Amino acid sequence: MLDPDISTADALRHLSRPDLIDDDPAGLDRRRFLQLVGMGLGAGAVAGPGTSLLDSALGHDASAWAAGPIGANDGVLIVIGLFGGNDGLNTVVPVNDGRYYAQHGALAVPAGETLRLDANAGLNPGLPVLKRFWDADQLAIVEGVGHGLDDFSHFSSMAKWMAGRPTGIPDSGWLGRWLDGYLSSGQDLFAAAEIGYSLPLHMIGRSGAATTVPVGQPDFGVAREWRADADESLYASIRSFGSAGGSAWYGRVARSQADQLEVAQTLAPVLPSDELEGARIVQQLEIAARLVNANLGFRVLSAGFGDFDSHAGQPQQHPVRMDELNAAIERFFQILDPRWGSRVTIMTFSEFGRTSHANDGAGTDHGSSAPQFVLGANVRGGFYGQRPSLAGLERWERMPTHVDLRDYYGSIIDGWLGGGGSDVVPGYSENLGLFRSGPGTAPGGGSGGAVVPGTRSDSYVSITPVRAADTRSGQGVPRRALGAGGSMRVPIAGLPNVPSGISAVMINLTGLEATQPTFLTAFPTGGSVPETSNLNLVPGQVQPNMAICPVGEDGSITVRNALGSAQAIVDVVGYFHAGAGMRLNPVTPARILDSRFGLAAKSALRTAGPLALPVLGRGGVPRSGVDSVLVNLTPVAPPGPGFLTAWASGGSRPETSSLNWLPGEIMPNLVVCQVGGDGAISLQPFVSDAHVIADVMGYFSSDGARLSPIPGSRVLDTRDGTGAPRRRLGAGQELNIRVGGAGSVPSQITAAAINIIGIAPTTGTFLTVWPDGDDRPETSVVNVLGGQVISNMTIAKVGANGNLRVFNALGDIDVVIDVTAVFT
Repeated sequence: MLDPDISTADALRHLSRPDLIDDDPAGLDRRRFLQLVGMGLGAGAVAGPGTSLLDSALGHDASAWAAGPIGANDGVLIVIGLFGGNDGLNTVVPVNDGRYYAQHGALAVPAGETLRLDANAGLNPGLPVLKRFWDADQLAIVEGVGHGLDDFSHFSSMAKWMAGRPTGIPDSGWLGRWLDGYLSSGQDLFAAAEIGYSLPLHMIGRSGAATTVPVGQPDFGVAREWRADADESLYASIRSFGSAGGSAWYGRVARSQADQLEVAQTLAPVLPSDELEGARIVQQLEIAARLVNANLGFRVLSAGFGDFDSHAGQPQQHPVRMDELNAAIERFFQILDPRWGSRVTIMTFSEFGRTSHANDGAGTDHGSSAPQFVLGANVRGGFYGQRPSLAGLERWERMPTHVDLRDYYGSIIDGWLGGGGSDVVPGYSENLGLFRSGPGTAPGGGSGGAVVPGTRSDSYVSITPVRAADTRSGQGVPRRALGAGGSMRVPIAGLPNVPSGISAVMINLTGLEATQPTFLTAFPTGGSVPETSNLNLVPGQVQPNMAICPVGEDGSITVRNALGSAQAIVDVVGYFHAGAGMRLNPVTPARILDSRFGLAAKSALRTAGPLALPVLGRGGVPRSGVDSVLVNLTPVAPPGPGFLTAWASGGSRPETSSLNWLPGEIMPNLVVCQVGGDGAISLQPFVSDAHVIADVMGYFSSDGARLSPIPGSRVLDTRDGTGAPRRRLGAGQELNIRVGGAGSVPSQITAAAINIIGIAPTTGTFLTVWPDGDDRPETSVVNVLGGQVISNMTIAKVGANGNLRVFNALGDIDVVIDVTAVFT
């Protein structure tokens, strides 16, 4: 009889099969032999979906090896076991629950140290990768998951979780039973695998089982520089054995040896020569990613680690486990080919949580329910289930269970592995709806080639503005206007102070000399043309607009004109990349300059010299530590045509324009401008004097939010009812617009880069945008005369609920808002 206080390691040993040991020589087939010689890492070294390792070039029948490359609509599930019982309260922290801090005592994670998810919860500070998935709306947190029984033994509780059945004898595992239904005869080598040296119960079915893939490199030293002449003779002999074939033990061993030699020799040049780095779970997840990339037919890959059994010393133990989990998931997506982004989902499980009360050994004891994670590009992010209440719990009492583990498993089988959840998991009754789309379909539609946005967040680097393209003079592009449907490729990488390898660029896009109403769209070269616009233009206008545009693989962007013909100018003011740089801090808009009324300037700005406009310490911008500011600049009815340039006070004036206008126009534009050493920016008009308004929208510093590129998404169009009732916005009216969670926009964002378009107002008016929950500021983001169509890009802070408010001052107007990027 098992000890009820059995350790985690012993429980795992009892619930696993030593898959590398077989007392029956007749059982030594290709599967067994490949495990023995370390096939695992080798299999994963071939990159790219659609590339099967077991190609006919090896001279063997691929169907004899594996199920083959997975189907276009097949999902891959990565299962991570948190063995020993993870402290769910210190993983998803109830930051506003005083009972948690009272019961957990010194073990509790301070609210200010967590990665905030909402007003009530924060992630453990060791899980920033999961926070990125949450911000991208790709992390589901299923709370209160358990089996609901008073069973707190590692062995029996782990058995219930692995079997997917709270009662009865655990004779098979939930994924093993799924595998029984999935496998076809003879195609079982690469359908499912455990990354390790033994096969746990959850991967063993009634009629079949997963394989095991060791952590390590192929053991055969077949790289030519390692071989001696005698080795060559040995290898030749083994190959000749393989040709013998036959169904007897001799033939199977010989064929296995020959196959392995061919595989190992093919892979030796591309395998890493050093041992894998990081904790064991990090290495396991790297191998998992390599196996997915190899497209051998794997549908399920499992790995586990621990020990999470923190009866004592939890402040030293649990943070390490969190760091390891974070590093493993990060390594997985670093290795994973981005084309698999919408084909992979990761899930966690643990045999139980911990008690809410700390014990006398600076630890916690075996608990009951706990939160579990499901993450991936197609996951519908958010909270599921119910957070267990801590009210009235005594020292040894456990939290209630709100989600049966069978519903957790069944929802994943039905939502990601193709269905049949009720057959695999008897007692499964409620699909939690964890997925927004099936495998192979990127969120928002499209093919399975989506990059996982949750894995990327980029910093900003300001540069002295540089002109990248001007169709009028032929600078950087051919000297000709863009015709209807015409486009120009604009090289970005290699411009002064712009390195290669950047992810996105901040540009000032100017359109002029349009022959008919049209719009310009900027997008990464090689990508599809988005159904959004960056700049709307009519004949007689000189219209500038800021834009954030991802850069294509060749380091360029493309600018396309829709109708008629138009000239275009592109000025680069900064770039985004994964390295060091600045982060965004959005603010509620605040006016810091209005020369009409003497705010920061006593008269119109003059062509004779620049105005030094102080920005530090004003409008929510701190007094120090600021690299650049976001300022919306608007000329007010200038007497003649002209343009304005903004640059860092005390620096050299660039040969670019930030703002262009014609007589009488009110043409706003967002400007990102470096701050001078005196805490100011310089503003100077040219050709004609002009009154100017400046509204600060935010600033870039070493702390804050990073850019997360997303597909363009229209979140408001009053013309067709997108995001609001289908009617024009009246005078003095405002709209509450859902931005976070709308379309392709993640639900948890700090700010959104939006292009807002005012369309044909009945009289001159202006639009104001601000975060929901704040008072409406006395600022404007778009100024539109009667009948005009004016667009302006801004980076808008959103409310705590992810919403923006839009206000119209006068007359009636249609409004369109496109989100082009988000900051998280």
